[in-house]
Amino acid sequence: MKKLAILICVLTILTGCHLDEADTNIVYDVPSDVDITYSKGNANASVVITEYSDYECPFCAEFTLETLPQLQTDYFETGKVLFIFKDYPIPVHQKALKAAEATYCAGEQREDAFWEMHVKLFANQEDLELDHLRTYAEEMGLELDSFNNCLDIEKYKNLVLRNRQQGAELDVSATPTLFINDEKVVGLEPYENLVELIETQLNQ
Repeated sequence: MKKLAILICVLTILTGCHLDEADTNIVYDVPSDVDITYSKGNANASVVITEYSDYECPFCAEFTLETLPQLQTDYFETGKVLFIFKDYPIPVHQKALKAAEATYCAGEQREDAFWEMHVKLFANQEDLELDHLRTYAEEMGLELDSFNNCLDIEKYKNLVLRNRQQGAELDVSATPTLFINDEKVVGLEPYENLVELIETQLNQ
């Protein structure tokens, strides 16, 4: 049993990006006009998947680029599952916070631009400097003055940090972390494992 516990621990380390400690005592002021949560699927679904993710985490990129499209087809578009995205930028990933802000700055121009930027950042994970973020916005046809101003004034910074804090309060310490209803899944899991967990929840 001890060997099994050690193996699970090692596998988690190898399939997730880790935060040593998060400060849950800071209160982040998030005005109502920027307190936004993006989701996909049926808002009334009996199964809700909440992901905590970091834009510099390679395991999060693999989840977004490979696993999420399968979930989209099998569960979100069919109305069986609601998917909610939450930011969890790990401090040692110095570009992750600003990258997260960029998704919201894109999303305020049109909702689908949040998800377009979301995917673009994971697909270009090695290029997340500020100049790159502005270039991606231009490629997406966004109004650049508004986008750049949004980034410059850090309009969504507290929202991103509040999301991370909420994750820490749920004992999230690695990315990606999923909550399938109340079932916590830490690290990158094979798609078939997620299907099994989802179907269990659907059949309850």
